[in-house]
Amino acid sequence: MAFKRLLVACALAMATLGSVAAHAQTLDRIKSTGTLRIALDPNVPPWSYKDENLHYAGYEWMVADKFAKDHDLKLEVTETNGANRIPLLVTGRVDLVFAAMTITDERKKTIDFSLPYGGTEIAISGPVGDGVTSAEGLNGKRVGVARGALQDTLVTAADIPGLEIVRFEDESTAITAVLSGQLNYIAQATSVNTTIMKRNPSIKIEPKVVLGGGMHGIGMRKGEADLKSWVDEWVRQNMENGELQKMYVEVHGVPMPEQVVAAATGK
Repeated sequence: MAFKRLLVACALAMATLGSVAAHAQTLDRIKSTGTLRIALDPNVPPWSYKDENLHYAGYEWMVADKFAKDHDLKLEVTETNGANRIPLLVTGRVDLVFAAMTITDERKKTIDFSLPYGGTEIAISGPVGDGVTSAEGLNGKRVGVARGALQDTLVTAADIPGLEIVRFEDESTAITAVLSGQLNYIAQATSVNTTIMKRNPSIKIEPKVVLGGGMHGIGMRKGEADLKSWVDEWVRQNMENGELQKMYVEVHGVPMPEQVVAAATGK
């Protein structure tokens, strides 16, 4: 029995080493094939979505597209969501994740992140002029949120008395609930308010209770120092030259958060 256990342990160790070695070659494979495999979530406007012609659009897509073009790479997109973007990465189905993924200590136990290339202020937003100015005013209200996203974590942790949390499978569906009048309140990045009001000019919403904020990083597997350095250098350069800020303003209509710029440039 002891001998069999030793054989099993050796086999597992070799499999693990083989997996690590394979992943360690990601940057070499990208450069040799000229193809970058990414995960992109098309259900988080204005971060990423499909336009009226079913073409990818939004800030995440613009960043990924520029990254690929700057390195003369072809993009191979796998559509994802909040639940499976990390599994797609760790199982080796994609090389990088561009999906408005907030950098958190919990996620860093599983994957690595690039320097921040975007970020948000997250709040519960609702109708302008409704009299709600604090968490207490949300008693008896219903708020929509994307299940499992950072805003879900934050609004749950806030534990606001009398507030009913209505969870949707993705951010696009939560936004649709507000646009259709199903809900008046949404826990989301404040920059998304502009998107909602553009889609339905009769709706005027504003932040009511700020829940927190976060910085977004490009996700990658652990243990790939060369890949991380390569991606980080691109992020740093494009933050220093202002290209990322221009795209952010073009999509969101508000400036890139100052803490994101500082974290990416070290200034």
